[in-house]
Amino acid sequence: MSLFKCSEFILLMIDLFDFEITVENVVLIGSLSEGVDLSAANTRLEGSKCSWQRFPGLSYKLKSPFASFLLFRNGKFVCTGVKTKTKGETAITNFLNLLKTEGIVSNQCTTEYEVKNLVASINIAGASISLQQFTNEFDTIYEPEKFPAAIYKTEQAKATFLVFITGKLVCSGIADEETLKQTVKKFYQDLVEKKVIEKSLS
Repeated sequence: MSLFKCSEFILLMIDLFDFEITVENVVLIGSLSEGVDLSAANTRLEGSKCSWQRFPGLSYKLKSPFASFLLFRNGKFVCTGVKTKTKGETAITNFLNLLKTEGIVSNQCTTEYEVKNLVASINIAGASISLQQFTNEFDTIYEPEKFPAAIYKTEQAKATFLVFITGKLVCSGIADEETLKQTVKKFYQDLVEKKVIEKSLS
C-alpha cells in the first residue's frame, strides 16, 4: 500500500483499486467565555438571521474564510463549511474578533473549541458496488425509492457510510483524519472481502 496525504486530500492504493478521501466539511463546536445578547448581535451583524419561534440561535455566514456559524445565548457555537481544522480555527478567530469589534462581547472574551465531525467523500476509482450484495452482507438501510444510497453504521468507529452503486462513499461521524483514514481503509477491505466491490464496466 502506498499513501499520499495533504490537509484536504488522502490517496490510498490497495489491491486493484485506488481510492481518494476528500474532506468536504469540518464541523467544530465551541463556546465563548461570555454569554451573548442575540438580539443585539442580530442588529449589529450584517446578514445574520434568526427566527426565535423556530430556532433558539442566530446564524451568520463569515466571508473570510467562508464559514457558517450558529451562535446561542449561552455563548456556545457551531462552525461548519470549512474543509480543514486550520481554516476552522481561523474562522473562529475572525468571528470572535468581529464580535469584539461590534461590541457584542468584551475584548477579554475567549473561546474553547474542538472538531466534532469530519464529513468526507470517498471515490473508488474504476469500481462499482453491488448494493444488492452489500445489503445481503452488511446490516444496512437501503430504500432506493427514497434515497439512492445504502446507509451503514460501523460499530467500532461509530462512523456512518453512505454507499452508492457508482463506487462513491460518504463518511461522517469521525473527528480526526487518522481515524478517518483507518476507518475507510477497514471498510474498503471489508467490501473487497465480501465481494461487494467490483470493477466498473464503463
